[in-house]
Amino acid sequence: MTTVLISGATGFLGEYVVRRLLNTRLEIRAFVRPTSDISWISTQDVHLFFGDLSQDEAMQSALQGADLFINVTSLGFGHAPNIVNSLIKSEVKRSVFVSSTSIFSKLSTRSKATRIKAELVIAESGLDYTIVRPTMIYGSPRDRNIWRLINFINKWPIVPIIGRGDVLQQPVYVDDVAQAIISAAESDLSIGRSYDIAGAEAISFLDIVDLVSAALGRSTNKVHVPYVMAKYASLLLGGIGLGITFEQVLRFGEEKTFDISAASRDLGYKPLGFENGLAHEIQWLRKL
Repeated sequence: MTTVLISGATGFLGEYVVRRLLNTRLEIRAFVRPTSDISWISTQDVHLFFGDLSQDEAMQSALQGADLFINVTSLGFGHAPNIVNSLIKSEVKRSVFVSSTSIFSKLSTRSKATRIKAELVIAESGLDYTIVRPTMIYGSPRDRNIWRLINFINKWPIVPIIGRGDVLQQPVYVDDVAQAIISAAESDLSIGRSYDIAGAEAISFLDIVDLVSAALGRSTNKVHVPYVMAKYASLLLGGIGLGITFEQVLRFGEEKTFDISAASRDLGYKPLGFENGLAHEIQWLRKL
């Protein structure tokens, strides 16, 4: 039986990857921190290994006898060299790594530099790797983006809009990302390649607010906040009503659209449109 080890299995995206893996015939292992919430995953047919990605010995122990490694944990933490070293020592060549389209941001952030360095380490490792780079992920109460907006609009009649709010982005539904990861692991075509994983269409924040408001049956007044004012508010107050950080304010002005044709061609990637993905998230809200 083919054995897969997944890191980040208890996280937002990791849970969806595990759910899809459970529908395969793979033997599933999860490498989790001792402090992680394992209440759900411990009830599944998953073998748990405890440790930290900075601990080579624990990592290599979990990798013994594995055929595939899926890293869902952020590459922004700087663990890539340790992970690659453990994979090489354990003779596990096939691997899928989750990065982020944020590496294409014009902003110079520490996490961006760390992710770029991580991708270089992976590409030069000699491993049979695939890198997938999702855009902003949404899809359940565990997402920190659209779910926060849904709850804000459900509670308040006024929504602050930074600038004009017409810059395009491509939020991606969480299960679409999970499917892309599994497809990448199953496809030899994906070896040595990187894929941008985005939603089906580009959409502005104004349109997102309108769609969320309509789905909730709410009437929303949009108040446009100049970028300069939003920057000061995020620095002094920690947000402008939606808990938006200073870095997020800066990224509001960046267009975040990506070509998903390579993923469609090699991985059979067919993401949901935002309105359909949003419907799933609204269903979560109705259940609470």
